[in-house]
Parts: sequence; C-alpha cells; structure tokens
Amino acid sequence: MSLNLVQQRGDSSVWGSPTTQTWDVERWLASMAAGALLVGAVRRRSVAGLLMAIGAGALAWWAVSAPETRRYRRGQLRAVWPARQPAVDPVAEASEESFPASDAPSWTPTMGHTGSTGG
Repeated sequence: MSLNLVQQRGDSSVWGSPTTQTWDVERWLASMAAGALLVGAVRRRSVAGLLMAIGAGALAWWAVSAPETRRYRRGQLRAVWPARQPAVDPVAEASEESFPASDAPSWTPTMGHTGSTGG
C-alpha cells in the first residue's frame, strides 16, 4: 500500500490570490493631524508649541504603528477608562429582583409525581 504524500488544495488559497491592501482611514487621519500639529508647533515657538510637537509625535507614532498594535492599545485604554453607568430602569430592576417568584411552576411528567395514586 502506497501513501499519497501530495496534499490536495482547496478551491481558494491565500497564496494564489493577489495581495490587496485596504486603505486605512485611521492611519491617514492621524498622519494628517500630526502634520498639521507639527506645522502649528513650528510656527508658535513657545511652550504651547512644544506641547503641540509632542502631540504631533504621538499621533505620528500612532499612524506608523500596525493595526494590531493600535487595536491592542485601544483595548488597554478602554480597560482603564472610566465607563459611564447606564441609567437604572426601575421596572427592569423590579423584574430582575422578582425573577424566581415570577416563574410558573413546572408540571411536567419528568418533574412531577408519575406514580399511581391508588393503594
């Protein structure tokens, strides 16, 4: 008995298709904002200009980082950022508090008495 060492390929393959790059809107917006901040920082030549240059550097770093890195950093920011608490709905809270009492009892043969009543 011989073994077939050739692997069969499926219909679609990652290696057979041409590479397509998607246009990253966040990267382009961050780089344009970094450029605008840098131009404004050079024109000011003060402490505010220095802060603007630091902000431009941070935005430029954000623009050149990979999408996975940006997604990871965004998740870290969301984890430490204080979230707004949703408004309390008194009807929904009362419904949740009365949960066990609001269920009807189960009267199925698998749960109830199934034996004979006579003796």
